[in-house]
Amino acid sequence: MASEHSRALRILFLCLVCIGLGQSMLFSILPPAAREIGLSPFQVSTIFATSAALWVFVSPWWGRRSDMVGRRPIILVGLLGYALSMSLLATMIKLGLAKLVPAVTIYPLMIASRSMFALFGSGTGPASQAYVADRTSATERTAGVALVNAAMGLGETVGPGVGAALAAIGLLTPLYLSSALAVVSAAMIWFYLPEKEQPQAHLVERPRRLSVRDPRVWPFLLVATSMQAVRATTVITFAFFLQDTLTLTAQQTVQYSGIGFVTLAVSGLFAQLVVVQRFRPPARLMIRIGTPLMLAAFVLFIIGHGYATYLVALTSLGLGIGLVRPGNAAAASLAVSADEQGAAAGVVGGVSVIGNVFGPMLGTKLYQVVPIGPYLLNAAVMTAVLVYLYTNARLRTRR
Repeated sequence: MASEHSRALRILFLCLVCIGLGQSMLFSILPPAAREIGLSPFQVSTIFATSAALWVFVSPWWGRRSDMVGRRPIILVGLLGYALSMSLLATMIKLGLAKLVPAVTIYPLMIASRSMFALFGSGTGPASQAYVADRTSATERTAGVALVNAAMGLGETVGPGVGAALAAIGLLTPLYLSSALAVVSAAMIWFYLPEKEQPQAHLVERPRRLSVRDPRVWPFLLVATSMQAVRATTVITFAFFLQDTLTLTAQQTVQYSGIGFVTLAVSGLFAQLVVVQRFRPPARLMIRIGTPLMLAAFVLFIIGHGYATYLVALTSLGLGIGLVRPGNAAAASLAVSADEQGAAAGVVGGVSVIGNVFGPMLGTKLYQVVPIGPYLLNAAVMTAVLVYLYTNARLRTRR
C-alpha cells in the first residue's frame, strides 16, 4: 500500500510539473507574439485576466464535483481541458502571425482559447489536492500537499529554459509540446493512478456547498489571497524596480531580474521539497514562520539599496511562500470533514486567484507614484495577516 501511495504521488507530481512547464513557456511566448500580431500589452493582460476571473467561480465547482464523482475523473478533465486550451491558443497565435485572420478577430478567439483552461483545467488542482488529502493522515498532510504545490513551481522554474531551447525549432513548438504532454499525463492518470476507494461524499447525492464565509476556511482563504496578491505584485514590478533603482540597461535588467526570479523559485522549492519533506512541521507552524519571512522580504526591499540585498529579500520571500502555501492548504484541508476536501481545495485555491488580479493592478499604480510603493503595500498586507494570525481565536486554539 505504501508503494502504491508513493507511485500515485509521483504520477500527480509529474502531471502538475507538465502544467507548470507549459504555463511558464506561455508567459514568455505570448507577449512578443501578440505584439507582432498587433495586440497591445493591455489586450494581452485581459487574455490572462479573463481566464483568472472565470477560474474564481469554476474551480470551487470542480472541487465540489470531485467530492461526488471521485478525484481521478476531474483530474482527467482538467488535463485534457488544459491540452485543448494550449493547442487552440497556439493555433490562434499561428493564424495571427501568418496574417490569415485579422487581429480584431484573433483577439476574442485567443481569449476564448485561454478561457478553456479556466473552464476545464481549473479542476486539476483542487482534485489533486483532495486526492492527497483522502490518502494521508493529519501528520502526513502537509508533506503531501507541499509535494503537490512544489510540482507546479518546479515546472515554472525550468519552463523558460526549456521554452527557449524549443523555440529554436519553432516559436509555437513549446506550446504544442505542452499540450501533448498534458495528453500523455492524462493517459498516465487513467492507467496508473489508483482510486479504488471513493470519497465519502459519494454516499450523498449532492454535497453541501462550502461558502467562502464559512468560519472553518475563511482564515485560510484570507491568507491564500494575500499571499497570491503580494507574490504577483512582486513578480510584475521587480524588473521595473531593478531598472529604475540600479539604473540598468534593458539587457542588464533582463539578466538581473532573471537571476532574481530563479532565486525566488529555487528558495520556494527548497522549502517545499527539502524543509517540509525532511522535518514535517505542523501546518500552523509553517504559516507562522513563513509569514514573518515574507514580511521581512518586503522590509528589505524598502530599506535596501543594492542588488545583493534584493536577492536576499527574494530568498526570504521564496522560503516564506514555500512554507505558507502548503501549510495554509493543509490547514484548510484539516479544518473540514473528509467529504468536503474537494470543496475546500476548490474554494481556497480558486477564490484566492483574486489576489493575482487586484494585487498587481494596485501595485503598478503605486509604482507610478514611488518605486517602493508596491513593497510598502505588500509589507502592510503581510503585517495585517501576521496580526490576524495571532489574534484570531480559531487559529490560536486550533491544533
